[in-house]
Amino acid sequence: MRTALKNKGAFGHQLNRMNDSNYLLRRKVIDIIYELKKHVELPRIEVRIVSGGKDSICGYAYMGGNIVHINEKHMNRKHLYQVVLHEILHAVLATEHDDKCDLMCEYVRDITDEKALEIFIKYFKG
Repeated sequence: MRTALKNKGAFGHQLNRMNDSNYLLRRKVIDIIYELKKHVELPRIEVRIVSGGKDSICGYAYMGGNIVHINEKHMNRKHLYQVVLHEILHAVLATEHDDKCDLMCEYVRDITDEKALEIFIKYFKG
């Protein structure tokens, strides 16, 4: 089931074929994951880059499935770090949206990467 989900788009998005440019985009997300592993214990997370679908969706995750898909249109935007942390919380801890939380609200809020990391770590620490 996990293999089928990591290779299946949602919300009208399609997975991008792997090539040099998509590898570099995917690598940006993986580098963030490796940086996070210095702070919390994370399982292997499958990362895919998607396109098409609703442009307003920065990324999505399969709840508790350790699978994250990031929309290529948002890869070079200011809040990529925050989006990746948000989606990892969905993917690993099956964390639901919370409008009271600056990181887990449904829409991107203007917070610093440091603040996003602080909130992220609190979710993992319990």
